[in-house]
Parts: sequence; structure tokens; C-alpha cells
Amino acid sequence: MSQIKIAHTGDIVHQYKDGYSAVPFLEGAYDQARLEKCSLEPGSSVSPEVYGITQNNQLFIFLTGKGYITTPREAFNITEVAVFVPEFDKERFTITCSADSKEALEFIHVVTELNDYDKTCLVEARIKLPRFRLLSQGWEYVENFKQDDTKSVMLIEHRNLGRLSMGAVLGKGPTVVGQHIHNELVQWYIPLPGAKLTYTAGSDQYPIQSGDVSFTPTGFHHGAQAEEGDSYDYIWFELCCDGYPGEIK
Repeated sequence: MSQIKIAHTGDIVHQYKDGYSAVPFLEGAYDQARLEKCSLEPGSSVSPEVYGITQNNQLFIFLTGKGYITTPREAFNITEVAVFVPEFDKERFTITCSADSKEALEFIHVVTELNDYDKTCLVEARIKLPRFRLLSQGWEYVENFKQDDTKSVMLIEHRNLGRLSMGAVLGKGPTVVGQHIHNELVQWYIPLPGAKLTYTAGSDQYPIQSGDVSFTPTGFHHGAQAEEGDSYDYIWFELCCDGYPGEIK
């Protein structure tokens, strides 16, 4: 049985309470990360749990809908795909779907366990929090297994939030993201609105589209391909299992 796991959008059924729904998915795929698909109806708000710097790390990946995040010090407008990392339990925050949003604010909530590497890194050196980045605010990078017309964007830089990092790959088919391997990383692919692609892992192929999420453990060659006219826009989110080699432990 394949160790690649796919959560299909049709498997998620939201049940709202006070305008908010959170549904766990890919449970058991990786014991150091918990993921929920969340949905806020227009005009609704939620104030998620906060964690201490030695308890858990967490982030929010916003996919559709319009809204905003408020903290005691500042506010952030969600106008496109975006990521938010709170400042642990230093301050609470509230997520709101704008009353005039034409659709629910859909996002993925990720909570990860902390190991000793995380606890050391997060105390000694990390990105300034809270961190909010729109997709359009990420910085571009290149990789030799991608075609020239592929755009790759970094949203959470490696080694700057403990073991976590996140970015996006954007483009139109026909194209192929060549197979590559991460022996030290587990990784999730999150197709963005309108996306349709085939995720490849070794000789296996997995059609995925907007709303689906794939999980790949360490040690698998993997890539993606898209047909003519299809979008292969996706977020990648990853966790370096034991921490980056050569860094503080």
C-alpha cells in the first residue's frame, strides 16, 4: 500500500457552528503535524487557540475568500492566497471573513509538534512574528528540475521557523516539475483554486485538483505535471524531520 496519502476535497463535509467549521484531515499520516480544513462564513470570526514557544508551532494557509486578521497591535488584509504565523502565546488574534465576501474564507490550519531543534531555534533565531505574507509578496527562487516558465515563490524561509518552511509553484500546462527527492523532509502539496495536475511519486500517479491535499513522507522521488491549459499552481508545505544538518541541535 502506498505511503502517499491524498485528502480529496469531496471527503470534507463542513458543519458550521456560529459560522465556523474545522474538519481534521490526513489524520495519522504524520504524527508530528495536525491539519484542519477550516471555513468561516461571511461576517463570522474565530479566535484560535494559542501555544507557548515550547508547546507547538502553528500556521494558517488562506486559500479562498476575503477577510482579515487582527491582533492587539495590527491588522492584516486577506485579499489573495496568504500565510499567517502568530507570535505564539504572546498575543491572541482573531480571523474574520469580511461581511461582503462573496464566498466563505477557506483556510488550512497546521499545528506541529516541537522537538529540541525547534525549541532551540525558535528561541535563539527566527523570523519576526507575527508573519503575514500574501502570495504576491513572496520572493522568487529557481530550481533546475523545473521549466523556465514555472514561477517558484518562497513564503516561509528554510531554517527561519524551526523545521517548517513553505512556498508555492505557479504555472500553466503543458509542463512537468521533474522528479526529485527529500530524504530529510515530509511534504504536503495544496493545489490552489482552479488548479488541476497530476502528482507523481515514483511510477505512481495521483490526479489532484483545487481543494485536495497530498502528503509525501521522506525518501520518495516525486514531481508534478499538467496538461495543456491546466493550472498547476500549488502550495508546498514541509517539515524537516530532525532539523537541518549543520545547524544548532
